[in-house]
Amino acid sequence: MRSVSRVMVASAVLLVAVVALPRASAACGVSGPDGAACSIAEHDEETRPKWRIGASGIATGTSLRFSGGVRVDETRYAVMGSFGYAPTPRLTLTVGAGAAIGGEIVSPTGNHSFAAGPIGSLSASWRVVDEQPFVLLTSVLSFQAATTAPNAGGPSVGYEALDLRLGGIVGVTLFDAISPYALARVFGGPIFWRYLGDSVTGTDVYKYQLGAGVALRAAKRVSAFAEGVPLGERALVLGMTVAF
Repeated sequence: MRSVSRVMVASAVLLVAVVALPRASAACGVSGPDGAACSIAEHDEETRPKWRIGASGIATGTSLRFSGGVRVDETRYAVMGSFGYAPTPRLTLTVGAGAAIGGEIVSPTGNHSFAAGPIGSLSASWRVVDEQPFVLLTSVLSFQAATTAPNAGGPSVGYEALDLRLGGIVGVTLFDAISPYALARVFGGPIFWRYLGDSVTGTDVYKYQLGAGVALRAAKRVSAFAEGVPLGERALVLGMTVAF
């Protein structure tokens, strides 16, 4: 009887251990034939923040050339919100939405002010090199719809722009908190507008950006960034992101 009791006790202990073991290792998400197993890489992937939300303010200045040889200078201001997903540690996919909140077109016949209008974007970034210096490749497809009106008075007309950008970023991370970087982008896309009563199609005179920026890790999962572009299409961008 004692041997039977010992076997029953041992069996119960084994059963409890078998039931409890997968629960204890559920964070790793890996179970092998000899029980649960988990590598450091698998644990890091399981606990890695995969989602990101962000907000930014954008100011741009450039020159445009429209059909008929009309050249104008343009400034635009916008605010954007973004929602991103990182399926792997190196790849991030992001959708953005926001609004143009002002700006102006300076043309040979007078100035035209922008009214508010929606902006949308789809983007992807791929961290090609993860060491120092790090290297990212980026792509952004964006669309803007707005209206403009002559400052001297007159009816509002539509303004739509479609833009595809390809770029690269090279930077370093200092003290695990500050990441200065250099950037280069090329882009292009049509712009549809009405000028002096005629429908015209235009594009950017300068189809590139050369600039620099810095990202700052303000907290464990909170980052802020600032970006300045003095060459090509000029731009100033301020924003922040939260990972979860």
